[in-house]
Amino acid sequence: MFNTNFHTLKIAMDVALKRQEIHSQNIANAETPNYKRKYIAFEELLSESKMKLKLRTTSANHISNIKESINPILKTQENTSLTNDKNNVDIDVEMAEMVKNALKYQTLSRLISANIERYNTVVRNIR
Repeated sequence: MFNTNFHTLKIAMDVALKRQEIHSQNIANAETPNYKRKYIAFEELLSESKMKLKLRTTSANHISNIKESINPILKTQENTSLTNDKNNVDIDVEMAEMVKNALKYQTLSRLISANIERYNTVVRNIR
């Protein structure tokens, strides 16, 4: 019944939630010796695999659906150090990333609400 936008928006919102969690973890460990910044790789994976996605159809007359899904990966930034204790968390960067991520989440939430409202409008007008 729903188009693929709902699935895509749900995955993007899940990734944004996980990112907030990781940014909070990084900030909490900003003064922990030897702690290395963690981040979520998702958009990079999506753009890398864009051409590799396999499409399938249930009928020759139908529009293709994406068969394969891309899952976010938690990565650690090992190659840098900002302090003598080998920690590489920059609180200012993490805070800016949290704000940027929160704005993305808010936008995704509004998009999913708009999609639901469109379906509600169609259902109300059918009766």
